This record gives sequence, structure tokens and C-alpha cells, in this order.
Amino acid sequence: MAQKASNQEPTRALAKAGKVVEVLAGENDIEPSEITERCDIPRSSAYRILDGLANVGLVESSGAVAYSLSLGWLGLADAARRSLTEWRGSAEVLAELTAEVGVTSFLSLVFGEETICVECAQGRGIDELILRPGGTLPFYGGAAGRVALAYSNPDVIDAYLAKAPFRGYNLNTLVTETELRQDIERTRELGYAFSDEDVTIGVCSVGVPLFRGDSPYAVASLSLGGFIDYVKPNRDRLAETLRRYADRLMTGL
Repeated sequence: MAQKASNQEPTRALAKAGKVVEVLAGENDIEPSEITERCDIPRSSAYRILDGLANVGLVESSGAVAYSLSLGWLGLADAARRSLTEWRGSAEVLAELTAEVGVTSFLSLVFGEETICVECAQGRGIDELILRPGGTLPFYGGAAGRVALAYSNPDVIDAYLAKAPFRGYNLNTLVTETELRQDIERTRELGYAFSDEDVTIGVCSVGVPLFRGDSPYAVASLSLGGFIDYVKPNRDRLAETLRRYADRLMTGL
């Protein structure tokens, strides 16, 4: 039994470190006391993890009281993106998509209970958009996240919505189980998700699911984001355009 516990210790340590990195990925200049609370780990563990990450150049401190992720993660992110061989050619596809519609396009992969952007092509108003390569959106946030939720395994959906209500980005964010279940039905009926200023005020997005083979569950989402005065009145047309490009991306899956 002692040997088994010893074998599990590295896994527990990595799990704790993963929680710390997730918190730091969402916000800069966080104090160890806040990390302790948000990760539900002992303060001694928080300091030990932060010191270890700092020693290998993955976090940096400001005034020795607050921590942020370092630029060292950029190299790791680029390496991770290069390893996604099944999505090779996606940059060219997104560039064509953005050239056709004029707004920014995103390819986001389903990862746990969120979507992570792995590719984007810049269009108009890029500085107003929250999503970037390496950035994430929860299942309840934006078209990329909500279309992934709508086309998830029913057991995954039930388990996720059991955690509601969620913390909204603003008053437009869908955060309750009832709101999100209604959105799931609407998204499935339309075949796309529409984000109406639920992440960034003044910005809307449209997203469609991507599937692998015959699976009915989304492995990724393809989305467009831009200013409300263009995206909202054109959302049906933009969704049709997204479907054409989604078919191209799914060919190699």
C-alpha cells in the first residue's frame, strides 16, 4: 500500500501544478493566497509549485508578491500547435475564410470543458476580440464554446450543467442551466451557435461544430467574430459560409 501511495504522489503533484497554471492562464499578477483559495490546495503547496515553475522559467513574479505566466509558454504553445498534424492546412483555410467574409475566424479544439483556440486569421476589429491562439473559452462562453457544448455527449452535457450557474463575462452571458439547455436546443435546431455580446460588449460571433468520422460529438468548432452591426444581421449567411469551410477542415479527420 505504501508503494502504491508513493506511485500516486507525482500524479497528485502534477494535478496541483495543472490547477495553478490554469488559474495563472486566466489572470495576471495573482498572489499565492488567492491561488491557494482558487485551487483548493495548501499554501505550502502553492508556494512550492510557484517556486518550481519560476525555476524553470514558466512563471515570473512582480515584487515577489504576485505571479504571472512567463513568455516561455509561447514557445511551448507553438510546439503544441505544430504537433497537431490532423489540422495541418487549417491556417490556409482560415485565411481564405477571413478573406471572404472580412471578420476574424477561429479554429478551436474541445479540451475538457472548454475550447482552446489553435488557429485564427485576423479580420476587422481583432483588438476587440477576447480569443487568441492559445486562449480558451468555457463551454458556456461565446459561439466557439456553446456550439461545442451543444454537440457534446449527453452525459458530458448533464455533468457540466450540474455545475451551473457559472460566472458570466457580462449580463448577456448565459450562466444558468435553463438558459444553456434552451441554447443547446436552439443551436441544434439552427446548426450553429450565435453569441450576442455574451463575452465582449459590441461583438458577436457565429460558430459551427466539427466532427471526426461518423461521431455525432464535436471535436472542434469553427467560428467567426466581429462587430455586432455586421455579424448579427448576417449571421445566417455567415453560418452557411462557415459550414462550407468546416467541410474542408473535416476532410482530413
